Amino acid sequence: MTAAKGVISAMSLMSPAGIGVEPFRAAIRADRPVPGGRVEDFHTEPPEGAGRPVRLIDRPSAMALATIGTLLGDDVLAGWAPDRRALVLGSGASGIDQSMTLTRDSLTRPRPDNVNPALVPACVMNYASAQAAIAYDLQGPNATVTAGRATGLAALRYAGLLLARDRADAVVCGAYEDLNERRVAIAEAAGIKGTVTEGCGAFLVEPAERARAGGRPVLAEILAVDGGVFAEPRDAAGVLAASVRRALATAGAGLGDVGLIVPGGTEDADPHGLAHARTVRPGAIVGDAFGAAAAFQLAAAIAAGGGDLALITTIDPDGHAMCCLLRTAGPGGDEGGPGA
Repeated sequence: MTAAKGVISAMSLMSPAGIGVEPFRAAIRADRPVPGGRVEDFHTEPPEGAGRPVRLIDRPSAMALATIGTLLGDDVLAGWAPDRRALVLGSGASGIDQSMTLTRDSLTRPRPDNVNPALVPACVMNYASAQAAIAYDLQGPNATVTAGRATGLAALRYAGLLLARDRADAVVCGAYEDLNERRVAIAEAAGIKGTVTEGCGAFLVEPAERARAGGRPVLAEILAVDGGVFAEPRDAAGVLAASVRRALATAGAGLGDVGLIVPGGTEDADPHGLAHARTVRPGAIVGDAFGAAAAFQLAAAIAAGGGDLALITTIDPDGHAMCCLLRTAGPGGDEGGPGA
């Protein structure tokens, strides 16, 4: 299934490179790996004039809300009807740390009900998106998605569908993942190589004419987002290749038109016919961010684009293969604007 509509007019990041877009952009353009680890020193206070304050009880949700708060600062959505402001947020392992804590406590404490009830809300996967909608007055459609490493692209496709079906005028979409001991243990057990890291990427998706009318730059035009599922790992490459063909057909382009490829890892090898294209691998620069990985790929394509047709590809070993085609801003394009 292909979805394509709208542009990315602002983005906000928290990554191992640092708080904000600039440290990430500098690392991508220099092709310089950064030390992995936790994102520190972020704040969760909603901007003045936003919705009512929320009481967060878990760190990953706080990180997601802080990223969205930066994206929506300076009245980015002023003038938009609140019920036409949508939110699509995703994570690969949201709530797993809190869920495992509750399970452990119910098994090890004197009574199975002797657990901390305050942890329960954060076990629900849509906790962060619900809190963000409250904090930032996003009264339109609210969705939470999860597709492992492909989560960021799944969120972007959902955002495009909301615009295409006139369910929203502007969509905040993104993905986040936190770093905790349990996630590190799971990665080790799965044989994941590389530094396990965390982060969040948030993007404002809207029609191009609305972005320009609001004085926001077109960082990238979303031409197509496509994907499929597979049951056996051996089928992953074929599913991804079919998705790329459909996305190119939707965009009216060929492999020869692609100037930049941003793969998620070695498992989604560059398709044949792209030897001429530049390659950027954000996973090799910022580490293994799991559910936030594809959001970092989107950000990397924007940071390195230079007017190229960018192809983003990702495969999640659990069965998702997805790709995205973006027309990035040209060398003379404005990369400023809210969150950029």
